[in-house]
Amino acid sequence: MDDRKTNFGSNQLNTPVEDLSQDSHLNYPKNMENSVAEGEDVEDWEEDREDGEIIQRGETFASLEAEKGLTIFTAAIFIIGEMAGSGVLALPYAIVFAGWTGIAMLILCCFASGYCGMVLGRSWTLLRERHRAYRGHVRYPYPAIGEKAYGRWASIAVTVCIQVTLFGVAVVFLILAAGNMSHLIELKVSDDTETELRIWLLICFAVLFPLSWLGTPKEFWGIAVGASLATAVACVMICICIALDMPEDLKSVEQPTVHFERFFSAFGTILFSFGGASTFPTIQTDMKRSSRFPVSVVLAYIAVIGMYLPVSILGFVSYGKDIEPNILDVIGHNQHHLSKVTVDIVLALITLHLMSSFVIVLNPVSQQFEEFLNIPQKFCFKRCLLRSALMCFILGVSELIPKFGLILSLIGGSTITLLTFVFPCLFYLRLEQNISLHIKVLLYEIIAIGLFGGVASTYSAINAIRKEFTHS
Repeated sequence: MDDRKTNFGSNQLNTPVEDLSQDSHLNYPKNMENSVAEGEDVEDWEEDREDGEIIQRGETFASLEAEKGLTIFTAAIFIIGEMAGSGVLALPYAIVFAGWTGIAMLILCCFASGYCGMVLGRSWTLLRERHRAYRGHVRYPYPAIGEKAYGRWASIAVTVCIQVTLFGVAVVFLILAAGNMSHLIELKVSDDTETELRIWLLICFAVLFPLSWLGTPKEFWGIAVGASLATAVACVMICICIALDMPEDLKSVEQPTVHFERFFSAFGTILFSFGGASTFPTIQTDMKRSSRFPVSVVLAYIAVIGMYLPVSILGFVSYGKDIEPNILDVIGHNQHHLSKVTVDIVLALITLHLMSSFVIVLNPVSQQFEEFLNIPQKFCFKRCLLRSALMCFILGVSELIPKFGLILSLIGGSTITLLTFVFPCLFYLRLEQNISLHIKVLLYEIIAIGLFGGVASTYSAINAIRKEFTHS
């Protein structure tokens, strides 16, 4: 077996340059082996590339790394802040209707999503090693990976999926934040709860409006830190509240019957909860050492599953079929031994996370449109105008369909499945020249499981939406 087979346990920049030379448009000299990892000066040679650029004498591959940017830890914080919000609220409901199998699915999806995140990061590192044009700040890293792997059609497919996914996630976050605030503070403007929710949507929109103008993730790292800390503290408090609600006899908790439609709808929710891959390349691009992004992924996913599992299991065994789509709603209904202050603190913390995550997930969408419209990579009037228009569009959809559960399951089973489980594996299989057989088998298994689960959960979500509108 070739010694140079892919191994994620090794240094991410340790790929011998002669391996990269197998690309038809690269011409690396044989004496360049291992210079990538060691950062040694390149001899006088040229890279025969389709864009005609030349690597000058004395340039090193260490120049791939930025002097300023996110660290491994802060990148992990961004990943946590982007993912672990809605999942904490929605997963207990999903696990109840998937049964104990749902716990296994949760762990499996965590592993698969995390591994795909590492694969996606490795693909971006390969592109930056091979193509000088991608070594600076790139607004559209994920579509660029797709284009170099399969051509223009893949870039377009990724772009469409990212826009749909992040737009949908932003809508979900805004609706959840407004719903939490309506429970936290009663405006008493109307007796209709839906009217109250729509008013809070406007208030949350007004708060988030100026924050949407911020440039790239490294310019608002404090928001990511606040989101992650808020979620971690809220998870602990939610677990305490559920534990206090837990009956002495767990056998007395009635569990619903698991059937096809609800099971795969729950699967869609689980997929959604690990659907952060669409923003991963954007975060990686802003790192000081982007090649170390897989380490950030591992740290982030350990933290995320550490938050998801306790809340999901406790909610499942404590409430059973009495669970609500938002776990905070069922906690709020059982306050016979809880002070209202405790529940209010949890609501406030989760709302802080959701509003912070809203800014994070909207950023790649904004940058993609800015690139398409040739808007400068600096704070300017055109940026503010474009991002304001996007914010207004999100508000309009939120006001029209203020039901987060339906949107969450549909996106989780469709575009998030493609971006998180399918595309990363396909692109890496095309870009990396030397992949061991067991890694190939694993990647194809992830693709197959992702496609099957995604199609089934999308069907279930569409059917649920159809029933919702039929009954209304």
